[in-house]
Amino acid sequence: MAELVKRRCVISIGDYEPIDIEQQFANFQRELQRFGQTWNITARPSPFKVEADGAIAVCQIETEAPNWSVHTEFRLLNWSDIFEKDFRRWGFIRIWRAIKAITDFATSGTCWRSFRLNWRFGLFFFYPVIIVLFFAIAALWLATLLGNLAVPFALSVSFAIAAVLLVIFVKRVDPLALPRIISMWIILYDLVHQKRAGLAERLGVFTQDIVEKLEAGGFDEIVIVGHGLGAVIQPIIVDRALWALPKFGKDIGQSISLLSLGSLLLAVGLHPEAALVVGPVSRIARDRMIYWVEYQARTDVIGFPGSNPVTEIFDQHHNTPVLQDIKFKEMIDTGAKRQFRESVYQKHRQFVQANSKKYFYDFFMVCCGPFTLSTRVEHPELMIETFYPDGRLIID
Repeated sequence: MAELVKRRCVISIGDYEPIDIEQQFANFQRELQRFGQTWNITARPSPFKVEADGAIAVCQIETEAPNWSVHTEFRLLNWSDIFEKDFRRWGFIRIWRAIKAITDFATSGTCWRSFRLNWRFGLFFFYPVIIVLFFAIAALWLATLLGNLAVPFALSVSFAIAAVLLVIFVKRVDPLALPRIISMWIILYDLVHQKRAGLAERLGVFTQDIVEKLEAGGFDEIVIVGHGLGAVIQPIIVDRALWALPKFGKDIGQSISLLSLGSLLLAVGLHPEAALVVGPVSRIARDRMIYWVEYQARTDVIGFPGSNPVTEIFDQHHNTPVLQDIKFKEMIDTGAKRQFRESVYQKHRQFVQANSKKYFYDFFMVCCGPFTLSTRVEHPELMIETFYPDGRLIID
């Protein structure tokens, strides 16, 4: 059996979500309780504290079972404030930015490359366009009908009715998915072209935080997590941190583990102008000090399951990241599954939520459990078998 972890540092970059830092930690603590119940262990989090003017939040977690314990320093790299305005009321400027973004992704060929890798993501990405086209076609059909009835200004009336129905659809039928997808167009465009205000400075803060943790040491394992669009930021800041620490890795045993979950790296990396990520991804993939794994789920619409991001970006074979497929239905109980079907976003969030059933992948076991990430990946069959029902480890 692999050597057990006693002290771990987890540095997490969250997804593109309209959730402030207080709510993120409230969710984290709730899921931590579920994690303890599932595995019959005790997990005690400290109150979180904020550093770097709100850019970083830190929580200390003590996880205990009868014959093992782990101390985890959980560091949340917060960038939710940078895009919180994206989820407020829309105006003509944001509509224009959305049109500009989707046009850019279509004309650059990025949409079609994404569709080739995951047709469900392609349909998800084009969902707002499909809805608008549907109402436009309905308006033309109605205009023909009204024209045959000799109704004055039939075309204008038809499109006015279609516009009203579209507004009702967005506000009453689908008030969440459609506006969020359109907002995602804008943030993806801004990431590709490096246009988002405040992002460059925030990446500098994140990079410095990683540098300080690597310099300080004292951990058996350092895991840097990127979820969804956070997985786009992940290689950038890790690459910059290693450039700032040229001597890191000279000592035997110095390494970093990268964990990508439901990654949207390809949503940016497939764009021909995505220089922001291409260089860092290339260097990270070849760095011997980095162990990189990506968990994917076939039922995750917001992602690219089955695709190696490095291979797709550089069109050549790479062994990193290591890809592991998970099944959400094996992670949650029957009651949770009914709630699960309500939203594709809920499925996507399950990567960073606690399981209600024991399974070889559990985000909170990665963060708070006794095994290293590499052990979990290389020996998934042991991740359930080595635990007694009371949470004790079966130690040979």
